[in-house]
Amino acid sequence: MLDLSQNPIILLDQAVLVEGPILGKLSIQKVGGVDVHIRGTLLGKLRLECSRCLTPFVSLIESDFYVDCTHEEKIPAAAGQQEHCLYGEELNLHFYRGDTIDLSEIISDQLRLETPMAPLCKEDCEGLCPSCGEPILQSVCGCSKKTETVLKVSINK
Repeated sequence: MLDLSQNPIILLDQAVLVEGPILGKLSIQKVGGVDVHIRGTLLGKLRLECSRCLTPFVSLIESDFYVDCTHEEKIPAAAGQQEHCLYGEELNLHFYRGDTIDLSEIISDQLRLETPMAPLCKEDCEGLCPSCGEPILQSVCGCSKKTETVLKVSINK
């Protein structure tokens, strides 16, 4: 069992902006020749940008995961075999080179998978003001408090 609070992992992935340490535990078990099973839980804070108002915020990310690792020599195309589609359990397959597994790559992947596709700073975020372009937050935009003008069109027959 690997406790990440005692063994910090440094992520070099620029797409995952971590705020503070990543906590969690990993269970790493060698199964047969070059196969390794990794099971774990991760807890961390990521710096995200709201998809509605573009305001930066910090979000708590939790992940329970498992990944099966095998050596790159087992990749079908690398072994001279024809390409094939990955199905079911193969989707959690990670290939490694040499005799070490880069845990930071696996952790980055898991954090990226847990990151919402359209992150929101708060569930009821109103986004950007269509008039001034400022975020419609607590008194950042005064336009939203103005009465909206309704355009009425009458059609004479």
